Amino acid sequence: MDAATVEWLFADRALALLYLSSATCVIYDHLTTLDVEVELIWKKPRQTAVQPLFFVNRYVGDSRFIAVILGYLNAIVLSSMQAIMIYRLSSMYNNDWKITAFLFIALVLEMAGITVVQIVASRVRVPIPKPAPGISQCAGMFSPPWMFTIWIPIVCFEVLVLSLTLSRAIHHYRSTRASQESWLSPLQWNNPESLTYILLRDSIMLPFISVVICLSNIFISVHLPYLVSQMGICVASFSPCIVGSRLILNLREAYYQPFIYECNIGTNLEDEIEASGFMNNLDLNDIPNIPINNILLA
Repeated sequence: MDAATVEWLFADRALALLYLSSATCVIYDHLTTLDVEVELIWKKPRQTAVQPLFFVNRYVGDSRFIAVILGYLNAIVLSSMQAIMIYRLSSMYNNDWKITAFLFIALVLEMAGITVVQIVASRVRVPIPKPAPGISQCAGMFSPPWMFTIWIPIVCFEVLVLSLTLSRAIHHYRSTRASQESWLSPLQWNNPESLTYILLRDSIMLPFISVVICLSNIFISVHLPYLVSQMGICVASFSPCIVGSRLILNLREAYYQPFIYECNIGTNLEDEIEASGFMNNLDLNDIPNIPINNILLA
């Protein structure tokens, strides 16, 4: 067995371990947030479009071990995550129908671009060279060398979402300029319950992660070997299962009380005392220039 064969087998084993570890991370995320999911998603009496999007994004992606429908499920999970981000961004713009319509049109165009690339690529037959002496692959064809273009519609949409999010965040920063010292204080950045922390984590960080993943996959597909590109696709395939559902759970955990407290509102004097204490300790600098009812994702 020569060095090329050993190197290929090692890379193939590394790819298998990466898929296993990525799937383990997704399952761990589902298990550790199951109680929060039940409390904040399924016990809510109000049914919204976000709940089926949450289910598709969180659990349909877990079925992607079925290789025959892998490509279709990837597109479904990705589009559900992006639809969740559209709802979030729409709430930041006070549910402006123009922004919402613009984003959904952009999402449709993105899915159309992905579909066109996949259809054209499926008609291009590329013979498979043996990766190393004595090794053959269980596949009918390689992806054409220009297959990396499938990431271009995705990265364009993600950059659009990130740009609109940053624009709204900058607008909010300027609108609170009089109190910017407290808004930018280290205490605000490190406090999980502060507006600054929530905006950074859910409105900016998650779209930024998506952009980085897309750009990384374009670079890997163009400049690095085939197996390395498969590793990038592995990370990109599993990340929407976590990013989309985490976005909903984080926001609902920040703005919703637990279900048991909702059932007991007004039943005793202690609840009223706690509510009064909360209002007395409330820092008005933490309140965004966005109606609270709009910023909730449901």
